[in-house]
Amino acid sequence: METEISHEEIERRKEGYRRIWEYQRIDHIPVFIWIDDFSEYSLREQCENGDLQLEVASKTVKRCTRLLPDDYIPFVRVWPGYITIATMFGMEVYWYDDMQAPGVLGHIIDNIEQVHGLGMPDPAEAGLMPHNLRFLEQAARTFPSDVYLTGIDLGGPLNSARDLVETNLLYTALVDSPDEMHMLLDLVTELQARCTALIVEAAGGRARLTSTDFDPVWAPEACKGFVSDDVCASFGPDIFETYSLPYNNRLLRGFRGARFHNCGPNPSVHLYPAHDVQNMGLNCSFRYSRDDIPAFKEVFRQRGIVEFNFDNGEGAEEIIAGYEEIANGLAPDVAGVPVVFLDGAWKDDDIRALYDSLRGISERYAASMDWSG
Repeated sequence: METEISHEEIERRKEGYRRIWEYQRIDHIPVFIWIDDFSEYSLREQCENGDLQLEVASKTVKRCTRLLPDDYIPFVRVWPGYITIATMFGMEVYWYDDMQAPGVLGHIIDNIEQVHGLGMPDPAEAGLMPHNLRFLEQAARTFPSDVYLTGIDLGGPLNSARDLVETNLLYTALVDSPDEMHMLLDLVTELQARCTALIVEAAGGRARLTSTDFDPVWAPEACKGFVSDDVCASFGPDIFETYSLPYNNRLLRGFRGARFHNCGPNPSVHLYPAHDVQNMGLNCSFRYSRDDIPAFKEVFRQRGIVEFNFDNGEGAEEIIAGYEEIANGLAPDVAGVPVVFLDGAWKDDDIRALYDSLRGISERYAASMDWSG
């Protein structure tokens, strides 16, 4: 496909993202618009058929390139759901009646001793991975090099353990069966690391990716590490330090900067910068993390960006007011990036008007920042 945007312009926009990661002066903080279009094909149809997903992605790239005058770095997201790692252990994909994202059926561990019987799945052949790799390779061939690819949404080690282990058992095992939980997390982390290496290869190299996982916001070349840990919203710092940090760190080796995802709330936020990277960014949901803004201001002070997803069907007024709240709460110390999810029903004029309103806030926000780096 051909895009109407020049390579030089993409490079200029990328420099904006590089500068905020380094807390270097910039005239505005990037505003990221993400359109998910299910007007022609449903979420299930797109998850199960990568050809349809790439067809929709092509239309969305063209639309956003035409509509957005700045900040937009074209991307394609190959997304089979959150459950790739679980399917690699033989778990069955389960679709809910209301067409929300797929889950997996049941659990394979309802007695913690069953951990001892688990083997290492083939990272290239098990579960959804062949599907993922095939369509990543197809996307890399189909789209020009200025269109970036996301990694696959693998979750994170503890998120995968949540899928594999019966819910009540998971929480009791974190306290009562540490040896088995470390054994499980060691296995899952090694599998995810092997999958990530194959994802990077299928995409044509790390530089072609926005990040190593699902985030479509382009990360600077040395900062593409990404790990999700939504389940950490439900336990305290002691558990996080024991069962999240060590395994996340294994996945982030070799990156100078990386991002961590937890929709929120964030009871262990003060430990996020303890990851073994120089700059640790956070990706979260505005709805579930807005109460943590004061903590973000202390924890990420000139050492990491915070991406706020507006991903719960918010309207324009709510998004604009939310970004004002972020800017007022984090300036002058922390750069907060709005990541705005829109569906295919949004009109072109309304998308552009929303971008322009957010851009105005981002210019005032940038002017109030301490960019001493």
